[in-house]
Amino acid sequence: LMQLPNSGSSGINAEYGGDANLNILKLYQFSPDLITRSSIDNVHLVLVKALMQLPNSDYVFCRAQLSQEMIDDILTKKIESVATLLETCQFPEFWNVIQEEKIFMEMAGFVEAARKFICHVVHLTYKNIEADFLMQLLGPMEDSSEFLQVLADNNWDLDGDSVFVGHKEEMVEQKEIIEKMPIEVVTPILAIR
Repeated sequence: LMQLPNSGSSGINAEYGGDANLNILKLYQFSPDLITRSSIDNVHLVLVKALMQLPNSDYVFCRAQLSQEMIDDILTKKIESVATLLETCQFPEFWNVIQEEKIFMEMAGFVEAARKFICHVVHLTYKNIEADFLMQLLGPMEDSSEFLQVLADNNWDLDGDSVFVGHKEEMVEQKEIIEKMPIEVVTPILAIR
């Protein structure tokens, strides 16, 4: 049992393994004597990695495995508030809050995963969106080429100040259909007896 937390902590920083991370949290939940400062740090890393999997429910599953002691930890509460901001689509506030805590900015791929989730939400919510508003939702970027790359990655089209986030095939063309049926064909169908 003592080897799992050690192997888990190195695995937390590498590839994401949802089941392995859940097992680590269950181990801490049912064996509170194993909890140390480094194990609490591991829990924080697991929670942030699970948060990066949105819109999947990994974070909710991981959060449910925490003991009250872990829930009451200051950084755990900060991670919870960040998760709430993401899940309630308060993206500009989300970007402000994560700047204050180094665990989010130092986690490799966190910003990209957050942007991917935001793009998912935008795609579900909008057909067209103002480019300035979309840039605000996507958070701080180094330059406009990074914004254009996000658009390209999602197959979105920039048209002036507006971004088309739907699919071309979803655009409905209106077409008027006129059918001419002689009255002799319709009369037997409409006849009331």
